[in-house]
Amino acid sequence: MAATPHAALIIDDDRDLLLLVRRTLEFTAGWHVRTASSGASGIELAKTTPPDVVLVDLMMPEMDGYEVCRRLKADPATAGIPVVLLTARHDLDERRIAETGAAGVLFKPFQPETLAQQVRDLCR
Repeated sequence: MAATPHAALIIDDDRDLLLLVRRTLEFTAGWHVRTASSGASGIELAKTTPPDVVLVDLMMPEMDGYEVCRRLKADPATAGIPVVLLTARHDLDERRIAETGAAGVLFKPFQPETLAQQVRDLCR
């Protein structure tokens, strides 16, 4: 696990949020950011070029963030990558989150100026 992430993969089906998070991490922290609009494509990107951290939205069609996280943690090629779950929901099942192996949860809306530090803190 990277102590100080500098390469991130963001997986979200919302194009506007992908762009916002990407620009935020690139401009405020100088990170290299790749994006995927589905869980399946995100998992493949994580396998081919492993990032320092994956940020994945919980609520996506076809494969939700819980399943993306479970699959990343189950694969030896990606198991060591910290996964941060993104959500606007505050009524989360803590046990279900713990079972995924996620590093933590960030709630939307987030403060752009502190996003990179919040991700760093969760990856420690």
